[in-house]
Amino acid sequence: CSTLAWHPRYMTSAALICAAAASFLVGGGPRAPAALPRAGRIIAAIDYKDPAVAAEFQKVQERPIELVEAEIEKSGVPVPPSLNEMDMRLMLVELRMRKAGTMPGGGKAAPKKPASYGSKYEEALWEKPAFKRLIDDYRARGNTNALNLATEYLNSPRQAADRYAGTGAYDETVAAIDAAMSAKVEQQVTSGRVAFGGFPAAMGEAAIRMTLEGFGPLASLSVDVSDDGLSCRGAAEFETVEAAKACIDKYDGVDMGLGTTLEFKAL
Repeated sequence: CSTLAWHPRYMTSAALICAAAASFLVGGGPRAPAALPRAGRIIAAIDYKDPAVAAEFQKVQERPIELVEAEIEKSGVPVPPSLNEMDMRLMLVELRMRKAGTMPGGGKAAPKKPASYGSKYEEALWEKPAFKRLIDDYRARGNTNALNLATEYLNSPRQAADRYAGTGAYDETVAAIDAAMSAKVEQQVTSGRVAFGGFPAAMGEAAIRMTLEGFGPLASLSVDVSDDGLSCRGAAEFETVEAAKACIDKYDGVDMGLGTTLEFKAL
């Protein structure tokens, strides 16, 4: 087992060990050595004693495992090669019920976006959809090790590396996190208004106006120098939605060098 698996924070309970054993017997054993500890694969996000869940599980149980895997991947969730057949079926049950809105307790109101974030991890959950999907996948599969590593890696990457680096599990999880964090965010643009940040302060308002007007006429523009005095931030309103979308698609996420990235958000 990896160093990550045997860290005291991640020791599994007897219940998870029993669940893993049951999964082994029913599913015919693991398909390949796990990249992260097998106990971390157990899905425990929903109550499998619930009649609706049991009924959905019966439908999934009747399908060949190849079709189960294909349906999961079609939903956009990658299937780790280490996942055994039982865990894969349980994973599909939850994916189906979430998609259909039939999850037990699914009637709860969606959480509201906070006015400010308490950590970089919380900010990523709200601002990076690909990262949110990755975390939801870890939760659906009960992958506690990856969840804890993701939290520490975003909030304190050096500490996470000092404690866990050097294992295959760490490398695999960090690679997935980095890919999710760097994935381009597809924004819904419904107006000509945008907020921006990251232009070098030396550009000034005139140069920024000229840059933005390359996409279409502006109705308004405001520019302020950031607190560090190195970059500019502000807001603009294009006369058309199409111009705003083109600007966002072109410049959002562009690396300006020296650790500065352009950020454009639809308003």
